Amino acid sequence: MIELKKKYEALNRRKLEKIEEAYRFENRQAPYMIYDTNYWLFGEQQNSIPEDYCGDDPDVMMQYQLKQINQHYNTREFDEDIYYGFLMPWFGTGVLASGFGTAVEMLYKMDPAVNMSEIRNPEEIDALAMPDPYRSGLMPRVLRQIDYFRENCDLPIGVTDCQGPLTTALSVIGYENYMYWMYDYPEKIHQLMDMCTTALIDWIKIQKKHMGVKPDEASFIIGARMPQGKGGVWIADDDSVIMPGDLFAEFVKPYNERVLLEFGGGGIHYCGCSNQNTQNYMNTKGLNCLHNFHLDDFEHAKEVRRACLENGKVYCLCDFTPRTENIEAYYDTVYGSIEQKGMIVVSYIAPAIELVRGKYEARERNKEDLAKFVCSVIEEKRKLYF
Repeated sequence: MIELKKKYEALNRRKLEKIEEAYRFENRQAPYMIYDTNYWLFGEQQNSIPEDYCGDDPDVMMQYQLKQINQHYNTREFDEDIYYGFLMPWFGTGVLASGFGTAVEMLYKMDPAVNMSEIRNPEEIDALAMPDPYRSGLMPRVLRQIDYFRENCDLPIGVTDCQGPLTTALSVIGYENYMYWMYDYPEKIHQLMDMCTTALIDWIKIQKKHMGVKPDEASFIIGARMPQGKGGVWIADDDSVIMPGDLFAEFVKPYNERVLLEFGGGGIHYCGCSNQNTQNYMNTKGLNCLHNFHLDDFEHAKEVRRACLENGKVYCLCDFTPRTENIEAYYDTVYGSIEQKGMIVVSYIAPAIELVRGKYEARERNKEDLAKFVCSVIEEKRKLYF
């Protein structure tokens, strides 16, 4: 058994205090997290990725993650951030969809990817079977990975990537079908959303049972620890950015609420701008945290941030690290022009890409140096503006 819980206990306690302070809206400055322990492979340099990361040997994944976790904790420059180490059973974003029969491609040194749906007619929704976590798709591999983590290390474990009802449904029947059938066969879309929601709730519960924790145990939203009582679950809702507000309110919001309320509240993540749904999110029962990769779009980020502040919801302002030349200006904006209470700042370190004008471009950077530089800039701006 690899015992790290006690080793990092004092440091984790200080980090959790900062997180809880932000969730109480009592923070003077936005706490920050340097996330250089990515459990996914996007943005990582090929030579750093194990040959069989998502393969049959669960020790490969555990050792890869532990190396990054230990390195972060043992880097003194990061002592003031709020990173809280955990293990993640990562098999891409299509695990639950694979349980419904959607094909997932296991790619070499890349994240597993969902293939095209083969469903062509709305009546095929009637034939969908509820996933069996011990038999269906990638679900058994996730459970084996969780069991291995639990048997061999005492760090907390997160649920596998938690795509919400909408993104799961889109993977199962395809984007085009979903969009047309909302108008032509709305009852079929509601039927599918109900199935995806029920399956997701059951899937999360089974994972937590294998972890040996209660259903409302605090989760890690894209790696960011949420406090106990505020974040029993998180879901990814990236496709909200293409959903009009009225359709989202009818076909998505009620199902998101079911998931959040089942686990005592939690958070929702999306990338990009979904400001047409800001009020839908603010009115979502059980939502305590909105986690947004805003893609350097501060104009829209500030709008949703204000809404979160007015409605008592924590806003996680996040991005993959911008182009090195733009980092200073980026954090000038973050700490110089945005209200800090109830906000958390996360920089996701990806050494093979950089954020430039709302998109990602290839660029090779040294991961350790980049993480330390971002941290130093954030500390500098925190001192400058407070």
